Amino acid sequence: MLWSPKYRKGLLRGELAKRVEELFREIAQAHDITIELEVSVDHVHIFCSFAPRYAIAQVVGRLKSESA
Repeated sequence: MLWSPKYRKGLLRGELAKRVEELFREIAQAHDITIELEVSVDHVHIFCSFAPRYAIAQVVGRLKSESA
């Protein structure tokens, strides 16, 4: 999955990049989703593993809506 700030602005540096990573990890942990991620300046690559009872759309929806 790819997540990016509005207009893909290069905002993800320093403390903000750390907070974004922390936020995605908290959301994933709360919903029993295993993630690995890489934060770049203008986007985040997120690799997910989750139980088959969840649809891909549900997982993506949760990660994106709760991180907004």
